[in-house]
Amino acid sequence: MTTANVDTAILLFAHAAGQEVKTKLFSSRHGAPTNEEIAQVLLDHTLRVVNSTKLPLITLFTQQQQGNTFGERLANAFQEAFAAGYQRVICVGSDCPTLAASDLYAAQEALRHNSLVIGPATDGGAYLIGIQKESFQQETFCQLNWQTAKVLGELQAYARQHSEAPEKQFFLLAQKSDVDDEQGLIRELERLLEGDILKKLLQALLASEAFKPAQDQAIGAPFELPIGSVLLRAPPF
Repeated sequence: MTTANVDTAILLFAHAAGQEVKTKLFSSRHGAPTNEEIAQVLLDHTLRVVNSTKLPLITLFTQQQQGNTFGERLANAFQEAFAAGYQRVICVGSDCPTLAASDLYAAQEALRHNSLVIGPATDGGAYLIGIQKESFQQETFCQLNWQTAKVLGELQAYARQHSEAPEKQFFLLAQKSDVDDEQGLIRELERLLEGDILKKLLQALLASEAFKPAQDQAIGAPFELPIGSVLLRAPPF
């Protein structure tokens, strides 16, 4: 429920850990259980960061999302948050290890003066999207080229089209990277400070005993992505 003093909500639009590892391989040296633990650690980190802001949280995992395409599911998620009474919604996924409460506070403040706030990802996508209710056009929003490197530019064009004034179009946060694969995880681990709890947890999992097929035949085959699978972020903006 919203109150007169809380008009901004955070929307966590993501895969649960078990679903995440169906499309991502975080460590080729380990089997499915360890990969799922890594996904859970990343998700738990995001939840800790979001909860530390004390802003209302709406969580929508894959099975709760409505729509046939990613764009439809994301647009429906925003619409659901606005229908709950919030005037501003900040959406994040669970795959940005360097996401901090300060990023969410910055997005909250920027949304007071801008139609759209974007946290640009290094791959051309976005790790954060914040929208004012009056600037949200569900049909147009769902048709953007989601899950491609074009989406950052298209979000900026969307803001120009649906903003009331040129000076209130969009605000860009600092650029960050998200984790889509094993190389991305290693890269982000190097960026985290020594002593960071997330870094310690991930390093411990990666340092655990690697998968040994000869010993584990009885409990199943090594973790492999299905042939033809597509690596997706969560959410893959």
